[in-house]
Amino acid sequence: MSGPIVIERPLVLMFEQNGALVTHLYPRASDTHESYGLMVADLIRHVAIHFNVEPEDAHELVKKELAHPTTDITRPS
Repeated sequence: MSGPIVIERPLVLMFEQNGALVTHLYPRASDTHESYGLMVADLIRHVAIHFNVEPEDAHELVKKELAHPTTDITRPS
């Protein structure tokens, strides 16, 4: 990349602020919980590839977190 990227229509923004992880959702008019679920599944695969682990291992961690949350939701959309 040769310069900064301008993000005009984000779907999800996640950032750390004052020590908390903050997540904002910006769904398109056609988005549903199902379309966002598919995006999350794709993100899990990207994270697994980035950290050189099997997507199934990353997915298993997500399943465990869903069953017993260890993080707080800050400013839910």
